Amino acid sequence: MIVAAGESLIDLVPGAPPGSPREGEPGPEPLSGPEPPGGPGALPVLVPRRGGGPYNTAVALGRLGADAAFCSRVSTDTFGEALLAGLREAGVATGLVQRGPEPTTLAVASVGADGSAGYSFYAEGTADRLFELPGELPETVRAVAFGTCSLVLEPGASAYDALLRREAGRGVLTLLDPNVRPGLVADADGHRERFVERLPYVSLLKLSEEDARWLGGSPEEWLAKGPSAVVLTQGAGGLTVFTGGLTVSVPAVPVAVADTIGAGDTVNAALLHGLGSRPVAALDAAAWADLLSFAARASAVTCSRPGAEPPYAAELVTADAVLPLHGVPALVCAPGGPPLAGRRGALDLIGRAMAGGAGLVVVPVDRLGEDFFSLRTGVAAGIAGTFADQGVRLAIVGDVSPRLAASTSLRDFVEAADHEGRIVCAGSFPTLAARLTPLP
Repeated sequence: MIVAAGESLIDLVPGAPPGSPREGEPGPEPLSGPEPPGGPGALPVLVPRRGGGPYNTAVALGRLGADAAFCSRVSTDTFGEALLAGLREAGVATGLVQRGPEPTTLAVASVGADGSAGYSFYAEGTADRLFELPGELPETVRAVAFGTCSLVLEPGASAYDALLRREAGRGVLTLLDPNVRPGLVADADGHRERFVERLPYVSLLKLSEEDARWLGGSPEEWLAKGPSAVVLTQGAGGLTVFTGGLTVSVPAVPVAVADTIGAGDTVNAALLHGLGSRPVAALDAAAWADLLSFAARASAVTCSRPGAEPPYAAELVTADAVLPLHGVPALVCAPGGPPLAGRRGALDLIGRAMAGGAGLVVVPVDRLGEDFFSLRTGVAAGIAGTFADQGVRLAIVGDVSPRLAASTSLRDFVEAADHEGRIVCAGSFPTLAARLTPLP
């Protein structure tokens, strides 16, 4: 089990006015630039999103298929209930979550023209900062991740420090992501000293270039104080790991950036999930390159959509595979593979799905030929009928709105097939997951 320990909160993210969501996305379209809609002085439209660095890491772990748990203190207010629901939807265990009547922390996010995010926090007297040191964690815990606001706000920060030291002392892998929020730090020098004091208890230090500049020091200096590896995220410049004898870099994955909210938290989750049971010190250059590349692909997906919406494992496949998607076993077809062509192709996918215990086949739009979208060919009807005859559902993921807008008959066919449960069309994996009913 991997535990993410730290705060959860509600991000208030700039978004489009109500009633104008972006097609195929799980939420409103973000707005970038210096002025809100309506001109200078107008109030921005703010959309509530579940967030908090450790919370995002927990959700990302769950979506990637890890055995994950969240350790924190969460309000009993409406926002707190929504935060717990988000964890459960991602398959994250909540048995380590403490509860309290205090309000949920709020973070007002501003998104720059390049997608970078800044935050203002409303954290006085909130539930998460009253976290207390829990009893012994389950024996199955192999890693614990720490970071962000929870390392600053007392009295909870001291409790998280005690948890870090205790778990490191019993040999659990620990990840630290400082994720510095300068607006929350009353004593900058004291916070930097506390960061250095934590390093002997850290197995893997992950931080951004911005964090590194603010904290001061170098990877070599940090390694000398305890961590087995330091991973530095460099935005569009990719990721670099420093160990005692290696320096390995991988490029970022090019993507149209909606915003960067949750990108670093996704890297945390990808690193811990990708490590598996391997000690950090056991990785060679090739293993680090593979792990960093996986983290780069995962964070790119998060950056491609608004708010902290980390990827599902199904979004990162490079070959067709049976994976759980929101608790539902599915044969997920990788992008760029052979097109789904007619009844024979449908039967091949159905056979492979059934062999893997899956009753759902997920096909990206790019694996459907143009003849699928031309009803007069009969391809779409034939494929839909074959899936229905075999009792296997077909889901198409990707933006089909231009094709539907161009053909009323195609739109009517897709809507009818969707209503009957023969074909599910979703603009993104989060949208698809929200429509699936997890198996008991």
